[in-house]
Amino acid sequence: MPEYVSPGVFVEEAPAGARPIDGVGTSTAAFVGVTPSGPAGAPRMVHSFPEYEAQFGALAAEMPLGYAVQHFFLNGGREALIARIVPAGPTLTDADVSSPALEPQQRGLWLLEHAAHFNILCIPPLSRTTDVGRATWDAAIAYATRRRAMVIVDPPAAWAAAPTRSELAALANASPNAALYYPRLQAPLRGNEVASFAPCGAVAGIYARIDASSGVWKAPAGAQANVLGAQGLSVALSDTQLSALNAMGVNGLRTLAGAIVLWGARTLAGDDTSFKFVPARRLALFIESSITRGLQWAVFEPNGPSLWDRLRTSVEDFLLGLFRQGALQGGKPQEAFFVRCDASTMTQQEIDRGIVNLVVGFAPLKPAEFVIIGIGSSGKAHSSASFVLRHYRIHTARYSLNVMWDGEQIAGVRRVRGLGQLTELVTVHDGSDPNASRIIVGPTKFEAVTIERGITHDDAFEKWAQAMQQSAGPAPRKDVRIELHDNERRITVAWVLRGALPIKLEAPDLNAAGNDVAIEQLTLAYEGLDRDDPPDSG
Repeated sequence: MPEYVSPGVFVEEAPAGARPIDGVGTSTAAFVGVTPSGPAGAPRMVHSFPEYEAQFGALAAEMPLGYAVQHFFLNGGREALIARIVPAGPTLTDADVSSPALEPQQRGLWLLEHAAHFNILCIPPLSRTTDVGRATWDAAIAYATRRRAMVIVDPPAAWAAAPTRSELAALANASPNAALYYPRLQAPLRGNEVASFAPCGAVAGIYARIDASSGVWKAPAGAQANVLGAQGLSVALSDTQLSALNAMGVNGLRTLAGAIVLWGARTLAGDDTSFKFVPARRLALFIESSITRGLQWAVFEPNGPSLWDRLRTSVEDFLLGLFRQGALQGGKPQEAFFVRCDASTMTQQEIDRGIVNLVVGFAPLKPAEFVIIGIGSSGKAHSSASFVLRHYRIHTARYSLNVMWDGEQIAGVRRVRGLGQLTELVTVHDGSDPNASRIIVGPTKFEAVTIERGITHDDAFEKWAQAMQQSAGPAPRKDVRIELHDNERRITVAWVLRGALPIKLEAPDLNAAGNDVAIEQLTLAYEGLDRDDPPDSG
């Protein structure tokens, strides 16, 4: 402390307390394979398909990677990391991608060691007629697990019918860091020619699209996970087949209301694991990566109560932000997460060795069912922190709610209130006798409907309300579809509000000291209400 010798006002600089943790990106997709041209010594990031063509060449029928990248950007992708492999022979082989001899040279799959981060790994078919082999899928899954990424596994072209459990087991190792989608897509190859394509690029783009609109914790499946740029599927699956695939951990693609959609969000981990759902696994990877990167400043700090308090505060603030966005369950933060970093989480010997143990738990679906993450930080040289995951179970909700207009699902809808109609009964008097009266059916009025949702980046509410204000011509009426889905994501009941107009937009209550999720409301008047249930599938 400096010595003050005269009266006055003095300013001292105090060291910063807790430091904020920024969430890492979630939807950068890495594509590994052969391209017509381009840099091959290290992966290169592109942000659009024209940029990809400028750096790696135009589409080539015998090189599926270009089509996968095209499908990625068409379906909502924003960042693609291209790892171009130059094959040893005339065509690309599994050995060019995943031979163990390539790892120390950082070639093949391990070109991605030159990349700071990626979240999704795609390895399109080696050629139009050659699928990725078991050795490459297993190497890719092991590598993605180490890099905290997800692998999108493509079905072999030989799967002309829904796969069996033995065929699935022969394809790749079971892992929560892998997800398989079936069947393949039918899409344009060149001109009017239609061909079969592996779905990895389109699926990765849908992951990115859902992440941007709803968050990494939202399942990339259902009516909003529609595939753009595809004309059909290589195999049409029945409801029974879709259910069987879902039980095996295979995510089916199906046609729904004229659109091709992803109809599953399971990993290849199987039913006996805590991470059998894609959004749960990706949320855990996001939290692990964000905390690990966000706490690098703690290395070489004095290991004592002051550091422990700052670590706790940093992580609590980060998880509180996720809770307020609706990523975690529980009615209050204490039910959604906990953070411990004190003398109870480490021994004196660990403290003396410069090791800090931070224990973080979060509830993805229900209070009191936590994922436990142990984060170790040491003053010694370690390549990365080590995470341990325990006691994490996921239970699907009894039903989910979808609201759509203009052909797009509205993100974040939690509740719809006021759905219904009121028919007036009118008393009519016959003649002059006051006792001679009868009741007839009068006009039917439709109650105003209020749609509630948590604040998101989606501006559908605001756009429609602004169109109502600025409209100089006919009122901007829309038909609004409201769907109720069961826990198998099947539509159980649906309504259509005909000719709806927004009559009130209510912004959320703002309270920086509170823990509530910010809710906005849009109230609609409409001309008619129709029941629009799907036909029985038999």
